[in-house]
Amino acid sequence: MIAATITILFSVIAIATAITLVDFWMRARSAYVSLKRQSALVNAGFVPQVEARIVRLRPNAPRALATTRPFARRLPRPSDVRLHALDAA
Repeated sequence: MIAATITILFSVIAIATAITLVDFWMRARSAYVSLKRQSALVNAGFVPQVEARIVRLRPNAPRALATTRPFARRLPRPSDVRLHALDAA
């Protein structure tokens, strides 16, 4: 019974692996054909068009406002307070 279960398990895993490999092979072949077609168009003199989601139509917002804000200043320490790191010296 255990031998049959293990055999069935390995058979299912082998079938799933084969289906996955065929799927990857079909996707890779499709991508290769697409790249060859684009290469032929570029060699013929056509310029590939950039996808609209890559092109930014408006410039970035100005960041000058964020850089011109004044920074908070630290208050000076009272002179009678000693730092522990400097006490050893």
